[in-house]
Amino acid sequence: MKKLNITLLMFSILTSSFTLAYENKPITNKDTRIYEAPVSEYNPVKAIQATIVKLNQLTNMATYSPQMMSFLVNQEITPLFDFKYIADEVLSAIRVNLNDEEFKYFSNSLKQNAINTLLSKLAQGRSRSLDFIYARPIKEGNVIIVRLNAKGYFRYGFNLDLSFHKSMSGKWKVSDVALGRDSLIKYYQRMVLIKVRRYGVYGMLGRI
Repeated sequence: MKKLNITLLMFSILTSSFTLAYENKPITNKDTRIYEAPVSEYNPVKAIQATIVKLNQLTNMATYSPQMMSFLVNQEITPLFDFKYIADEVLSAIRVNLNDEEFKYFSNSLKQNAINTLLSKLAQGRSRSLDFIYARPIKEGNVIIVRLNAKGYFRYGFNLDLSFHKSMSGKWKVSDVALGRDSLIKYYQRMVLIKVRRYGVYGMLGRI
């Protein structure tokens, strides 16, 4: 745990200088793929750095194109998230066991819904940036909370917390996104619970 804290402290210092250097790099509409930093997803620090790079490059595209945005999100952003874990956590709110086929359908629907929401948010404005604030380990270092400040939405921006954990594949991925006291998982737990009460489990699956 102490070693992880020291590593994250070094990461905070390196990321601050890295962000300053990155902000001077122009992004043009000629880019067809987000820059891939030579990093390993099996290292939490590297996975966090790669996530910040890709999210920042996505939000700073010089020319907005729905087709390009959709392509980049699905190819570069979606793999950063552990949607299987997120789906498990969401379903825990209703205590319903789905078979493998049903769970796969639910997980894919949840993923598409979350991605569409992300695309909608990104389409609302331009010239936004995500600045690194800090990284803090919790749960004996099994989860790392990374706080970013999103500029361009409000006068002073707002803080966004990304939770990273080690997925079943051994890679560090985003397991939740929190804004204030609310989070991606809590939002979909409420949504699913309401739909199950109103339409039943299978009705919910058709409306997620």
